[in-house]
Amino acid sequence: MNMLKRPSFKRLWPSSLAGRLLLTIALALLVGQLLNAVLLVRAQRDQAMDRVAAEAAVRLIASTDRLEQGRPLREQRLGRMGRAPGLRMRRTALDPVSPITPAMQAMPKIEQRLNAILPSYGVNYRDIRAAAMPAPPRPRRMDRLAAEIGGRDDERIRQLAVIAIERPDGQWLSVRVPVAEASNRIGVTIIAQTVVLYLVMLVPLVWLTRRIARSMGALRDGVAQFEQTQQAQPIEPSGPSDLADLTRSFNAMSARISAMLNEKDVMLGAIGHDLKTPLAALRVRVESVPDDRQRSRMVASIDDITRTLDDILSLARIGRTGEAPEPVNLVALVEMIADEYRDLGQDVELAECERIVAPLQLTWIRRALRNVIGNAVRYGSRARISIARQTSSVAITIDDDGPGIADDQIERMFEPFTRLEASRNMATGGTGLGLTLARAVAHQHGGSLTVQNRRGPGGAIEGLRAVLTLPVG
Repeated sequence: MNMLKRPSFKRLWPSSLAGRLLLTIALALLVGQLLNAVLLVRAQRDQAMDRVAAEAAVRLIASTDRLEQGRPLREQRLGRMGRAPGLRMRRTALDPVSPITPAMQAMPKIEQRLNAILPSYGVNYRDIRAAAMPAPPRPRRMDRLAAEIGGRDDERIRQLAVIAIERPDGQWLSVRVPVAEASNRIGVTIIAQTVVLYLVMLVPLVWLTRRIARSMGALRDGVAQFEQTQQAQPIEPSGPSDLADLTRSFNAMSARISAMLNEKDVMLGAIGHDLKTPLAALRVRVESVPDDRQRSRMVASIDDITRTLDDILSLARIGRTGEAPEPVNLVALVEMIADEYRDLGQDVELAECERIVAPLQLTWIRRALRNVIGNAVRYGSRARISIARQTSSVAITIDDDGPGIADDQIERMFEPFTRLEASRNMATGGTGLGLTLARAVAHQHGGSLTVQNRRGPGGAIEGLRAVLTLPVG
């Protein structure tokens, strides 16, 4: 069974600020006009009821005066003309029983209005009733006659109000009053007002929002460029004064941050040079130590310090290397790294997959992959790698058979110098910068690195799964 998919609200709601602002204002205007239309229609109905009540009151007062003076009702003198359909719409009658039947629709508002009017004019009655009934059809000749004498021929009367009062003698004095229907002109007026409001308000708002959106777009592009290059590129202030001030503040802030980063690079370069040179000299002197055991420990310590220093410098320089992305055969790169670990006797497997080429910074991606795969073989005994192409990205999955990580500690593993292994042995615990550096490289390329426990059918942890996602388009 095929079912039509209903469009979701999120798809209809614009994503841009200008689109949301314009749509919100348009909807607010529409709701306001709808409320205005409801109020106008209600006011027109109340006005129509007031007219009905006023005419009924005048006729009931006049008829009561005639009856008290012993004069006949007006329609009793009309003869045959009183039976004309057009005149029967305003018929006045005196009946022994109420002309209002249960089938008629009661009109309590008319009763309330007349109860407030008739007593003040000396009209005595026991009871008052008001109800609506269908109007009798009017012949076309009556329409022409109404048009000739200036009558409101454009308003078709479809309903009559029957108002009856019970006189003290028990007879019912009743009048019929046509009820004017709501005019279609209100709807036309509301539509015309809505169109005029949209033209008067939305056209300037479209111009203003486009200008604001253009200024915000330039600021957004500048922020994105600064995030990627970390080099200050001044943005020309434009748009309203608030946005122009915000742009100037961003230019000043980015210039200060860029200067601080440049100073940091110079300082780190000096530190690296000042530390590596004595470490190299110390390494040469250590070779003259006669005790082989002590010499090997000292050499290992110097190598650990050198590796830690390299990781710190690499982490500090991410995003400011100036290396341009180049097309890289990702499958061949992962295969080469897997061969390196296999040559060292590690258990690393790569599943077969199609050739995938992506624009990457080769040096940094190679470093990130080595860190993640190295963690898998160090803590999980083996690494099983698979590569899958997605819509606009590629996912590199590395599974190991280790004990896993507590769920509340997984995100903490991406913090610098955080290690699972409690000892300070670099051979078993590493520097604590591997995952931090790998995630930073992934973010530098617009991707991500996530780690989660791999569980079996029973829920037991069977190892750890790291997923490195990189854009390919």
